[in-house]
Amino acid sequence: MIDVNQVHLAGRLTKDAELRYTKTGKPVLTFSMATNKKVGEEYRASYHNVVVWNDAEEYGALMKGDYVFVDGELSTRSYEGKDGKKRYIKEVVAFNLGITAKTTGNGATNSNFDSFGDEDVPF
Repeated sequence: MIDVNQVHLAGRLTKDAELRYTKTGKPVLTFSMATNKKVGEEYRASYHNVVVWNDAEEYGALMKGDYVFVDGELSTRSYEGKDGKKRYIKEVVAFNLGITAKTTGNGATNSNFDSFGDEDVPF
């Protein structure tokens, strides 16, 4: 039997992506995104933290509302909180990241990836 750890997500960023650098100068991009699932007549959102190491600088301009596709794996890391207790974080470490063109209010696509206004993002 083979273990599998694969995550495939498609959704919108909930805030602007943050490009940082490690102490050794390696770029790392982090962002949160929301995915929606239809349950009955309503939609329910799930929120995911994503970390991008490969080509992080290439995607550094991602903004709130951008629609992205993420392929990666689920990862858990821990750290010690200010209160001395061990804390755990689950995040998706992305291997592949894709960006789609956005549609304007009249259905036309906007391929320069300008961010939607806050009023267009449902979260």
